[in-house]
Amino acid sequence: MKAKRINTVKADNRTSTGGEFIESTPKWWERVVVCVIFVAAIFYARSAKCDVDGSAAVSSPKTLRALARVYMAHAEYDKAETLVNRSLDAVINKEGTDEERSSCLIDLAWVYKNQGRFARAEELCRLGLQLQQHLYYKDHPYIAYTMRILGSIYQAQARYSEAGATLNKALTIMHKCHSENDPVMASFDVDVARLLTAEGRFAEAEAEYERALLLISDYYGPDHLYTAAVSADVARMYYLQGRFDEAKELLGWAIGIQQKVYDQGHPSLIPNLLTMARIYQAEGDLTQARRLLAEILTTVESKLGREHPLRGEALAAMAELYLDAGRFAEAKAACREAIDVLEASVGPDSDVTAMARNCLARMRIIEGDYNGGYEMACSALSTVETALGPAHPDIAIVNETVTMAQQMESVTRIAAMRPWFAAQYLSSIE
Repeated sequence: MKAKRINTVKADNRTSTGGEFIESTPKWWERVVVCVIFVAAIFYARSAKCDVDGSAAVSSPKTLRALARVYMAHAEYDKAETLVNRSLDAVINKEGTDEERSSCLIDLAWVYKNQGRFARAEELCRLGLQLQQHLYYKDHPYIAYTMRILGSIYQAQARYSEAGATLNKALTIMHKCHSENDPVMASFDVDVARLLTAEGRFAEAEAEYERALLLISDYYGPDHLYTAAVSADVARMYYLQGRFDEAKELLGWAIGIQQKVYDQGHPSLIPNLLTMARIYQAEGDLTQARRLLAEILTTVESKLGREHPLRGEALAAMAELYLDAGRFAEAKAACREAIDVLEASVGPDSDVTAMARNCLARMRIIEGDYNGGYEMACSALSTVETALGPAHPDIAIVNETVTMAQQMESVTRIAAMRPWFAAQYLSSIE
């Protein structure tokens, strides 16, 4: 991948950073202004008899979308979905402009992406992008911002080559109107780093993260939510490299920043808590890992739903814990449920789904089903080799399962032949 930069998603004075909406500057007085505007929007909505459940009269599409984005920032995606759908209906019924329609479609795509409804998110994002390409000149920055959202939808499904190609197109546009050191380009660096991490190209990813964090920390501040979010991405990269002490220290700091803003059960904390649970598991602290995973599952089920891919990831991690503890029945049940959730959300060809299948393959091997475990592990290996780069550590993990199946089958075959060898030996000495 030749891309070198990336962006924050701006539209109608809002900035998206690939997972949460943040302020466009760190100045305290601008935060006060945002609060005043939000309060004014609430009073305006009430005066217009506008409420979230849709039982009252429809307000303006712009007001509905503004309120929806507040809910997006707090990860209340169901409420945001209701408001954006109402805004879209109002635009359609009143024959609003294509610009309004594209904004609604892109906002709705963002909501669906965060709900784990990727097929629908991709469809709406493409429709919004097509409208923008008709509305604006060829290299308009809004087109690049929408391409970045589309790329993030691809990346969430482990469609890394498509994500990279889409990001490269966005970067080409952005380089025509922004310098390399413009803070707006920092989040492009972040997306590049995420893709490099997926390919197992950790040295290059670390360099991109370092450059992005210099811009982000300088512009937003060292204790800003966005700085913490990107630092958590770096911590995850450290975890994949086996640098557990560095990962835990950095991730603990990032979670601490987030917990100053978010409630304990806020969905935005889940990916980072999941990484922390995996670090505990890798270090052998199964009690802490199990505690965190139980909390994660409770939060996901209550806030995001039982079909969300984060629930599938947490179930797969819990299955590995049960397997390490020798609780095979519980491990198998959790793993099968994880596979069902992941196949339905991120798809059967995702590396995340493949790793859950690899866990189930290990269980089959332990139970003596060497052929079944070997075939499942080989299928998982084919998937991760296609989705990830050749240097990614997940490939080595699945290779270990394949080797385990082959060795166990060989040992069993030799053991089965021992009586025959003994009989042959006895007959030869008689």
